[in-house]
Amino acid sequence: MIRIHVVPRVGSDAYRLLRAKVLHEATTWYWSNKKKTRLRHVQSGGHIDIANAGGVVVATVVPKERRDLFYLAEKFMGRMIAWFEDELAAINVQFEGEE
Repeated sequence: MIRIHVVPRVGSDAYRLLRAKVLHEATTWYWSNKKKTRLRHVQSGGHIDIANAGGVVVATVVPKERRDLFYLAEKFMGRMIAWFEDELAAINVQFEGEE
């Protein structure tokens, strides 16, 4: 499992920025549940669970197939940089083994 933390600069809220961007402007990403906590890409069967930790986006990649793990992680981090480069302080990646 891959968990990604998107840390905003002081005064920004990465979680709010992401929710608004996907809802109003994104063309290849969409929310697949009512709560807007499950993010999907049009070219992947898996999804990314999104949570808020004080403005920090906590994204857990949930692949349907093995290739989705790295595909979703790569696409998500790339999109965060492209959309919010000036608002972000860091993107941290954690690799967690299966229990």
